[in-house]
Amino acid sequence: MLLPSSRPARSIIVVAVLALVGWFLFDREHAPQATAAPESVIDAKGRLKLDSVQAGALGLATEPALTAQALPISGLPAEVAAPLHSSARIAAPYAGVVTRILRDEGDAVEKGDALVRIQSRELLSAQADLVRTRSEAIAALQQAERNELLLKEGIIAASRNEESRARAAAAQAAREQAEGALSGLRIVADGVPGEYELLAPISGQVLRRMVVPGQALVALQETYAVAAPGSLDLIFTVSVSSRSQVAPGMKVRLPDGSAGSVVAVGADTDRASQRLRVRARADDDRGLVPGQYVELTLLAPAPADSISVPAASLITEGDGHVLFVLAEEMYRAVRVERLGGDQEHVIVRGDIRTGEQVVVRGASALKPLLASE
Repeated sequence: MLLPSSRPARSIIVVAVLALVGWFLFDREHAPQATAAPESVIDAKGRLKLDSVQAGALGLATEPALTAQALPISGLPAEVAAPLHSSARIAAPYAGVVTRILRDEGDAVEKGDALVRIQSRELLSAQADLVRTRSEAIAALQQAERNELLLKEGIIAASRNEESRARAAAAQAAREQAEGALSGLRIVADGVPGEYELLAPISGQVLRRMVVPGQALVALQETYAVAAPGSLDLIFTVSVSSRSQVAPGMKVRLPDGSAGSVVAVGADTDRASQRLRVRARADDDRGLVPGQYVELTLLAPAPADSISVPAASLITEGDGHVLFVLAEEMYRAVRVERLGGDQEHVIVRGDIRTGEQVVVRGASALKPLLASE
């Protein structure tokens, strides 16, 4: 049996293949071609020219460089403390036992308010000494007055009168010493023998209470810390190499934007840390508490040839730093020395001038400039 010829089938297949190839070639010829990015050429001076459209496509943004007004030294740990001139620590003049707490931490006090009651056997001795010295001072003074009259009448010699006057002066000094030993406290009239109250030497607020009822105290042991309301001090340290840059009157800045100024700089260095102690005073104590730790920024004088640029413009390259500078649509890389700064601005020194535009966004697109250096 003869099969039908396969030639018509082969002819149909060839025609279909040819049609498919033709369609593919036609589609490639008329398909829209991708627009090539304009090639950017780096000139002999290592500069790259980009017009505003190209710069916008790359996301470049610039800001002007400014003359540095100060050199921020940031990240300095500081302790908030009560000012020396308006705070006091109250010590017990006589050893004894705490019998009653009259003021607690945070309480407002006026000068002369009682803080704590203490019973002391030493106080009994001090009271006896005061009575004795007062009596001796009165007697010595009366004797000196009598001898003064006898001298005028010529009954005694001048030397004897001088001796009596000297004894009277010594007795008066002993009396004043005994009275001074009892100053700053008040004898409890209706209390047990030897009980006294420690008094606040200034008006203010109780910062710290260091005693509890029943506690035994030694002589001159601290019991309370009191501070007057007002600005607080900030105590921090700087490296010895920064000593020439730090001086009273310099400004400091706190994280919340408040400010202060340096009031004292240590004259010696700590042996262990090799750092200098600095005391600043906050302009506003809002949000600050004695004993609190904060980080501050010291605004030191800026070198004459230094420039302030936004922190976002500085690029780390190897062991150094680089800025990209724009001038007349030409971008160039400038290596600079970082002198200091904070989170917003950095102070640099290099081939850059005040007013020049530095790239603050999109700098990664300019990295080829570094390879051309």
